[in-house]
Amino acid sequence: MMKSIPIFLTIICAVTWTVDAIPCQRCLKANSDTCVGESVNCPNATQCMVVSELYQFQNHTYHSIKKDCNPGFPCKGVYFSNFIDVNLRINIHCCSEDNCNTDSYKMPPENIEHSGKICSVCIGEGLTECISDNTERCLYPDDLCVNYIGKFKDPGNNIAEFSYKGCMSPLACKYKMNALVGLKEVENIHFTSDPGM
Repeated sequence: MMKSIPIFLTIICAVTWTVDAIPCQRCLKANSDTCVGESVNCPNATQCMVVSELYQFQNHTYHSIKKDCNPGFPCKGVYFSNFIDVNLRINIHCCSEDNCNTDSYKMPPENIEHSGKICSVCIGEGLTECISDNTERCLYPDDLCVNYIGKFKDPGNNIAEFSYKGCMSPLACKYKMNALVGLKEVENIHFTSDPGM
């Protein structure tokens, strides 16, 4: 009888794993609206996702896309950060059917009401904190004021050292900068956030 218990538990675990697993498309492509990948099994996820990234810097606009299993990211559009000439937005679309994440790039319209807190805003080249008396009202009430210094590689493979202050969605903390597709964080030197005014 005792020998049959481990076998029974093994069968139950195998059945549970099969029920929870879902196949999803997996691919990523910087500076593109589409990508095509292979189907992969997602034993630890019950949703597939399509992540669309918009990165605007001065007169340049880049779209990037990622398809994969959802490891627990929030399944809704995420406003990421906005400061002066730079805008970085993430939209995460999730679905729960087998290989359902075949969509192309999609980005909902940006909220133009600016109903959030007031944050200091500036951007500077180099790895020293930017200083400015300018302020900006964030898009959403729960946005945070951030102060960042670091190195990034843009979708054109150019590495830039810069600092910024501006607005950021708290949901972005779940996604993290090192998970971006088009814009890659090379080094995070300093990062703080506060609720703002």
